[in-house]
Amino acid sequence: MEKTRIKFFIFLILTVSLLLLKPWLGILSAIVFGLWCLKKIIIPLSEIENKIRNFFDLKKLPVDEITSQKLERGIDKLINECEKSQRKLSESERNLNVFLESLPDAVLVLKPNGKVKFYNHKFWDIFSKSGVLIQFDERYKTEKFYWEIIRDFNLIDFIKNVIEASESQAGTVISREIESDEKTFNVSAFKSEANEIFIIFEDITFAKELAEIKRELIENISHELKTPLSNIKGYIETIEEELENFAKKSKRAREILIYLEPVKRNTDRLIRIINDLLILSEVEAGVKFEEENINFGKIINGILKMYEKNLKDKKLSCDVKISNELPEFRADSYRIEQMLFNLIDNAIKYTDSGGIKICVEPFKNYPEKGASAIKITVEDTGIGIPKEHIPRIFERFYVVDKSRSRQTGGTGLGLSIVKHIVLMYNGTINVESKVGMGTKFEIIFPVKRQGKF
Repeated sequence: MEKTRIKFFIFLILTVSLLLLKPWLGILSAIVFGLWCLKKIIIPLSEIENKIRNFFDLKKLPVDEITSQKLERGIDKLINECEKSQRKLSESERNLNVFLESLPDAVLVLKPNGKVKFYNHKFWDIFSKSGVLIQFDERYKTEKFYWEIIRDFNLIDFIKNVIEASESQAGTVISREIESDEKTFNVSAFKSEANEIFIIFEDITFAKELAEIKRELIENISHELKTPLSNIKGYIETIEEELENFAKKSKRAREILIYLEPVKRNTDRLIRIINDLLILSEVEAGVKFEEENINFGKIINGILKMYEKNLKDKKLSCDVKISNELPEFRADSYRIEQMLFNLIDNAIKYTDSGGIKICVEPFKNYPEKGASAIKITVEDTGIGIPKEHIPRIFERFYVVDKSRSRQTGGTGLGLSIVKHIVLMYNGTINVESKVGMGTKFEIIFPVKRQGKF
């Protein structure tokens, strides 16, 4: 290429020189120069142009018969593979629709642009009869946006929030309780890998009504039992005071005081069980009081004041550490106090030597991006929990050591209350324990962000 370029310039200079000095020689040189350019430049360029044209026009390619057959077989194979994939995809979609139709819950599937892709008969039965859905021709349902068929603004807002939230939390299941047309639904939604939104509506109206009936029943029975038990306790304490006046002089009075002691202890235990049952029924029903900024230091110090004598009698150390960098956490302070009271009560009750540690600090490794959380740790050096009992300790009335529980006045409801309060605020609880070494409870509370759920 370089030589061709040099020859081109030599021919050009020679032709111009001869045209100036000897015109007839210059004309002859120009003719030779033109022929040379035709051979070296114009003809190759023309061949390149033809090849490019042939590349884009397969009909002009010099394809032999064998190549043509191979190409044809390859195209047929590609078409068959595409048809197989299409059939498999259609079959998978039909199976998915059959599965969704068989679910006892209502299901709505939306395309990425918000148009309806599918809903099962349960969805249509529930929402069309209740008037939540606008009447329309079902044949054209896939041409409708969700806001064109739903008239309930709670539902529309929820779906809108799900679509917005799934943009940053793809794959995350979002749940919320929604009331629509005198029914209560536990609604769960998630975004699939194909960017479709799946929304499942579980009708929990009957379950909520049953839970409310159960709560009222427990509350009524508990109040009926609590009043006479409080009277019995009052009479026992009065008799005890009277007998103590004669105890120094009368052997019989001292004997009766001994008999009274288990009566008093068991009366106290019954009252504690009733109180715990009342708390548990309220917590299970999700009863909350007004939410406020939680002051963990104030709550923990208030609880520890009640246990000063127990800590002193057992000679237990108590190490409390509360971070000054806690994010603002809003909750029902009475519920948080009940949760911490049960954990601290257990730690002191089941520790005979050593001490307890309480720590409240920010939790920096919370999995949700951009969210903050609080970690609460209550640790003791007590008797510990055998490994086989740990999975069941949050069950109602489950007691690891019944004889010790009767001795210490345990009701078997404390940890169940703790778990329900933790779940009430979307928290998690973890237990680590070794027999003879102690137990550590670790609670993580996510901190609610403005505008998020």
